[in-house]
Amino acid sequence: MYRMQDSKNTWLPTVVILVLVLLGGYFFSTNIHQSQKGDIGLAAVSHKEQIKKVKASITINPGGGSKVLSIQNVEIEEGKVALDLTKQVAKVETKGEGQNAFVTAINGRVADSAKNEYWEFLVNGKSAQIGAGSYKIKSGDKIEWRISTY
Repeated sequence: MYRMQDSKNTWLPTVVILVLVLLGGYFFSTNIHQSQKGDIGLAAVSHKEQIKKVKASITINPGGGSKVLSIQNVEIEEGKVALDLTKQVAKVETKGEGQNAFVTAINGRVADSAKNEYWEFLVNGKSAQIGAGSYKIKSGDKIEWRISTY
């Protein structure tokens, strides 16, 4: 009877230790996996909060006596380009994509090539020297789109 009691006494602590080791290994590997995905706890929240925003205004004015289509103050992620900003507030049609995008229509107003019209892109009151797909928005920028002729 003494031997039976001895094996019961060593069996229970061994099982408890084994369970604790297995649980510890599971939680450790789960945390490693989640941290590699970049989505655990405060680190994920603070990363999302670190995405900087810039504020700019945008005016879409076809001109020629037409009604102004939009005047808005907008907040957009830092590093985004003027074309992204425009697409955030209006339906934009382009020829080409990205840096080579040429705006052909905004909110259904098509620049009529038969009348030598085009959508002119202005930054802070001056005709932009680069395309809307290349110009990175800076805080305080005043972006304007208007129909011009050549």
